[in-house]
Amino acid sequence: MSAETTPRTSTTAGRLLAAGLPLLALAGCTGDGPSEGIRSYDIAIEAAADGSLLVEETIDYDFAGEERHGIVRVLPDRAPFEQTRDRRYPVGDIAVDSPTAAPEEIEVTSEDGALTIRVGDPDEEIEGRHTYVLTYRLAGVADPGEEVDRLAWNAVGTGWEVPIDEVTVRLTGPADAISGDCVTGEEGERTPCAAEVDARGEVTASADGLAAGEGVTVSARYPSGTFPDARPVYEDTFSPALAFSPAPAAIALGLAGLLAVAGPPVLRARRARARASGPVAPQLTPPHDARPAQLGTVLDGHAQRHEVTATMLDLAVRGFLRIEELPPDADDEGAAEDWRLVRGAPPHGLRPYEQRLLDAFFADGDAVVLSGLQERFAGIESDVCAELYRDVVQLGWFREDPAAMRRRWYAIGAVALLAGIALTVVLALTSTWALAGLGVVVGGLVVLALAGRMPRRTQEGTAVLERVRAFRDHLASDDPRWPAGHGRIDDVAEAARGDARVRYLPYAVALGVAADWAERLAQAPRPDWYVSSSAGMPVWPALLAFSSSSNPALAPPVAAGSAGSASVGGAAGGGGGGSW
Repeated sequence: MSAETTPRTSTTAGRLLAAGLPLLALAGCTGDGPSEGIRSYDIAIEAAADGSLLVEETIDYDFAGEERHGIVRVLPDRAPFEQTRDRRYPVGDIAVDSPTAAPEEIEVTSEDGALTIRVGDPDEEIEGRHTYVLTYRLAGVADPGEEVDRLAWNAVGTGWEVPIDEVTVRLTGPADAISGDCVTGEEGERTPCAAEVDARGEVTASADGLAAGEGVTVSARYPSGTFPDARPVYEDTFSPALAFSPAPAAIALGLAGLLAVAGPPVLRARRARARASGPVAPQLTPPHDARPAQLGTVLDGHAQRHEVTATMLDLAVRGFLRIEELPPDADDEGAAEDWRLVRGAPPHGLRPYEQRLLDAFFADGDAVVLSGLQERFAGIESDVCAELYRDVVQLGWFREDPAAMRRRWYAIGAVALLAGIALTVVLALTSTWALAGLGVVVGGLVVLALAGRMPRRTQEGTAVLERVRAFRDHLASDDPRWPAGHGRIDDVAEAARGDARVRYLPYAVALGVAADWAERLAQAPRPDWYVSSSAGMPVWPALLAFSSSSNPALAPPVAAGSAGSASVGGAAGGGGGGSW
């Protein structure tokens, strides 16, 4: 009886497959008397010029004293070839005949790279010895070569659960075989068995006494060109699940890549992290008589806008510029506050970053409106911060420019991330080792996350940091105490400059505690370096607005057309929606 050559896929309880080889699967046998087994197994294989095989299996099966419906033949139709490809052996023209009148109905299913051929009638049971003749055709088996053509086939698989008394295999081809070979045994064994090439060029092999789980493989060599039309059949098997399969070797390589990329920066970041050397005494004055921006930079390793704003205030406190509040525009109720900066005392004793700030502000004269600096303030801020980084390195507080160090590690992290992504893609497309590339990806992300912590303070810088933290905590305390005469600046002696609440406003801004400082300024004397637009109006709210890093007068102008206004149907996009 024949069956459709296109199998259907289903879950088959009777299918038993071992090591990807052909097998015959039956329920286990019990009871007394002769054991269940195959008395003889004759296999005739005819190879065609296109590399296909026509196989006829004659199986003399002894059910012994058991009542069975028939036999189950599991026939692999693919085998792993490469990590992302299988070699296929398409099976067709399946037919079964029984000279002993056993039921010949067949059911063919496909699952996990094998065909399950169930022979028998589910409504009829048989016993004793029966013969089945199973025929089928296999494509793409022969392997043509430049010197010789080869053909090998596992005629009897290692998945048999019953013994086989005798096996005979006959292999014929389009030309006479040069040589033949036969091996038998369990999976992986290569015990030689009898094989010869007769006068007709046919290969005959035989084996006997096979135990359950033992198989027979027959191979032959033919003259080159024997299979001119043979074409191996391959099928790509890539899938994300396969590419990222958690093989121990791939996981180990991934962890090795992660440690190689992320290990050094993690250790460096731990060394760069400042650790307290013990209790620190209260700090009532700025450490080392340092400027506000210097302390703000050593505190977090960053020179930012609030350091620049604090420097502007500090220069005003020290008399090098005056801040004049401009009256609001009566025609524009929504206009932001604005100020005029006026050059003060001749500069002397300035740090390079302070001189750079004054030179940029007053490049065109002795007075400038703050909002007039909007377009170029970002450049001024960048130049001043660069000078400030050089300043803290020259003071011996950092080993090298913190900004340059961060940029270098961000670049290393980005390169590692991109290289890891590329490696992962290549490994995923060509192998099942993609997890090895993911280790480099994660390592790159770790480097990027730690890049901001890479700047390393010197031992002196770490000691200064502890004192800066203590000074910041003192400024933020509810009732800070000051030494007598503290905060005075003798070379610009004005009463307001001698008041600690005014003198330390730039430090509060640089160290991020200006909000805590604001309550103390309400009772502070009016500074002479800040001119209010209206007599009698409180000075400090406007001055604190000036001190803010979000001062609207310093915000870059909004480009035309970038506002959020729109009209119905007058811009890109649109549409609508409702419930779904």
